Amino acid sequence: MWERYRHLVVTLSIALLAAFSTYYTTIAGLKIDMAGKAEEGFVATLDKRISNLETRLAGSFATKEDFFRLREDVITRLMRIEVQLNHKENNVEN
Repeated sequence: MWERYRHLVVTLSIALLAAFSTYYTTIAGLKIDMAGKAEEGFVATLDKRISNLETRLAGSFATKEDFFRLREDVITRLMRIEVQLNHKENNVEN
């Protein structure tokens, strides 16, 4: 009896294995595709956040011209203080 159904059992087994293999291959492919899309979404979100941060930083920092203007203002104020101190020193000595 086994001899009679052996070919049928082997054929059905191979068909079932092929079906399972196809199912799991499809599922694995979908998982990989979804992971790739999720990664692309994450990268896009991260890129937007970095762009926003760059914009904020660019607005927060002083330019080279601002730095030089501040330097000149500080030098001018220090010179005024020096003149006032020299003037007071000269008044005390006289």
